[in-house]
Amino acid sequence: MDEIGRRLHELAQEEKAWLVRVRRDLHRHPEPAWAEYRTAALCAQTLEECGFAVRLGRDALLPQARPRRPDPRTVRREQARAAAQGAAARWLERMPDGLTGLWGDLELAGPPAGETADDEPGPLIVFRFDMDANAGICECREPDHVPAAEGFASCRDDAMHACGHDGHVAIGLGLARLLAALRPELETRFRGRIRLVFQPAEEEGEGAPGMVAAGAVDGASRLFGLHLSMQAGVSGSLVCGTTHFLATTNFEVFFDGRAAHAGLAPQEGRNALLAACTACTALLGIARHGEGASRINVGEMRGGEAPNAIPAHAWFRGETRGETSDINGFMMAEARRMVQGAARMHGCTARLLCQSYCPGASSHPELTALVERVAEEMGGFTHIMPRAEFRASEDCCWFMNKVEEDGGQAVYLQLGADRPSGHHTPRFTFDENVLPRGVELLARLALATLARRDG
Repeated sequence: MDEIGRRLHELAQEEKAWLVRVRRDLHRHPEPAWAEYRTAALCAQTLEECGFAVRLGRDALLPQARPRRPDPRTVRREQARAAAQGAAARWLERMPDGLTGLWGDLELAGPPAGETADDEPGPLIVFRFDMDANAGICECREPDHVPAAEGFASCRDDAMHACGHDGHVAIGLGLARLLAALRPELETRFRGRIRLVFQPAEEEGEGAPGMVAAGAVDGASRLFGLHLSMQAGVSGSLVCGTTHFLATTNFEVFFDGRAAHAGLAPQEGRNALLAACTACTALLGIARHGEGASRINVGEMRGGEAPNAIPAHAWFRGETRGETSDINGFMMAEARRMVQGAARMHGCTARLLCQSYCPGASSHPELTALVERVAEEMGGFTHIMPRAEFRASEDCCWFMNKVEEDGGQAVYLQLGADRPSGHHTPRFTFDENVLPRGVELLARLALATLARRDG
């Protein structure tokens, strides 16, 4: 591994300029959930050029397994926008109806038959990367914000990469290029298949179920997920295995009341906005669970038409979280009870609809230990943390649970990166110098996993 390790390091460092250029291009052109057409087209094109067998659209994401179908008008608008921004038509036409997920497989044939003691097919090793940007965040335009100062801030006012997914995609594509460059010599030593999965709609918690249902991790021996920064908020640090992902449910509530003149006949009205506000207050007052972490939040609300009219309609969107599925279920049951109680209090009706659900998960201890060993052998890290409790949610858990249910192992890394602001804020960006380190680490993990006799 020493000679290949040196080659991996050299190639990863040589890719730095390319990685930064790709990351900045993606940052400049953010695409929110189910609109990742330009990003997915770039991924498909790069994977194909690197010799990966590409699956996308309906072959990579089962439509009926999605929590919701995107609005057709939004789909048409986003497809046209992606085409105008350079996405190739041959890829766009294979991603109808917002089906922007894809993966690519690189087959390593290994030594000729009979030259090894074990001629069994090698393992399937999967790496998963999320692609979507954050909707509803307008990026900072101040001159002290690096993307604004250097000309790659979001070209949209309604979306930005405020969580690092642009970096995740760049690392994934850099990994594809590195493996392709080394493929001839890798095939003399390793047998197996490396799959790179590019997933849409992580921020909405909606992208993973459809890809799992389409077989994205069927037969996988090992799965690696990755996130930049988060709890590894300093460049040079690394969390080898993330634990205690929370189960979560995203929901929306529609309130219906009765309109009336606010001055002339307010007694005839039934104030839907007041019911929504009462429900919001009640939700935030739900007792926390004594057997584990629990969360609830209302993050978006709309209602009303005019200051002199009793509002007949209101809407809000929120989420619950729980350390276990049972605790998350408790929070959702309480949320339903509070919503209906608030609606009745004000003479209104309410409909609560679940948009998406994500289970909890934890990284496998054995695979976490492998990450720690490989990182120590690689060098260049100033602080290696064996594990960290996430206490938030990630729909990579769908992939992780599926792999482990089928007898494999899954781990979720956090690659340290300096950042001037928190995730999901208008000033978010990260230290791009960590991109080659991420590519090299994942490549080393792929080869270390392929080299294991138990696959």
